Amino acid sequence: MPADKSKPLALADTLHDLALIRASDVDLSILIPDRDMSVTEDAEVSKSVELSHEFVAETRAALRAYNSGDMQRKNVEIQRAQAQLEELLRGLSP
Repeated sequence: MPADKSKPLALADTLHDLALIRASDVDLSILIPDRDMSVTEDAEVSKSVELSHEFVAETRAALRAYNSGDMQRKNVEIQRAQAQLEELLRGLSP
């Protein structure tokens, strides 16, 4: 596969698309909402969005921790400690 075709937004393709839009006389300004339109936010929606942002932040932190290898190292340490405790218990058992 050529390198220029693997780019998601190749410059030549983007320029071609923009030229087609310009030539077709499409008014893209209708896609942008008017600044005069007042946006009323529902408290429930705001809370839901806030919770969603918190969830995403915590999930990203968990994935970073998992991918860093810290969790695997801690797991190995815990397994070693468990093995040592089990060995100690076997030694204390009559």
